[in-house]
Amino acid sequence: MDALRGPLASSFARQILTTCAPFSSKPANELAVLDVGCGYGHTALALARQCKSVVGTEPNLPLWRSACALQQDAGQENLEFRHTGIYELDGSEQFDLIVLDNVLEHLPDQPLALRIISDCLAPAGAAYILVPNRLWPLEVHYGLPFLSYLPLSWANRYLRLSGRGTDYTDASYMPTYWRLNDLLMARRELSIQYVLPADIRLAAGGSAWHYRLGVRAIRRWPWLWAISKALLVVVRKRVH
Repeated sequence: MDALRGPLASSFARQILTTCAPFSSKPANELAVLDVGCGYGHTALALARQCKSVVGTEPNLPLWRSACALQQDAGQENLEFRHTGIYELDGSEQFDLIVLDNVLEHLPDQPLALRIISDCLAPAGAAYILVPNRLWPLEVHYGLPFLSYLPLSWANRYLRLSGRGTDYTDASYMPTYWRLNDLLMARRELSIQYVLPADIRLAAGGSAWHYRLGVRAIRRWPWLWAISKALLVVVRKRVH
């Protein structure tokens, strides 16, 4: 995964910033950014090269150590990696942009996670939330058909029989479109907008004909979000 995401990090960062730009009250070079579940840190590093400051949080110790090594090698002084999870954030720091890139599906208490995200957003701040859709037939983490449709005990058996893993729990919290709506609309201080990637060319697989066809279909029929492969939402903190 490190070798896969590293070369794409610059494109991921540009996609995040370009997609969120219409919802942001500040230009990119003035943004204080929080990258939740930053993994190896490549996207956080790419964001730090364009933004005022970036904090990346990562609860997995080996991943956090890799991210710290990446920061030291790059010498990027406006970038900090912290060995912590989302549930340890307390809202004492506020950020203009918060990124959850394929993270929400790993969080068992999503109402709490979104409350914390809201607490950590500065007024008029935006959050970029990209999460796989539970209803996509081919499960995105293990590539097994209908894995996400199954009760957890059955999913674990299926995973073990496939030889691709032993425990599906960590990736089993993918929401449906309707579940994500309910979670977000419960936060009345937030406005939500489903968005397509601002630059399709920067998306993973964006050059594929079926990807471009899917994007055109969602533009014409927004109800297709309900069965799309992934759900992409920009959340904005209302100013009272």
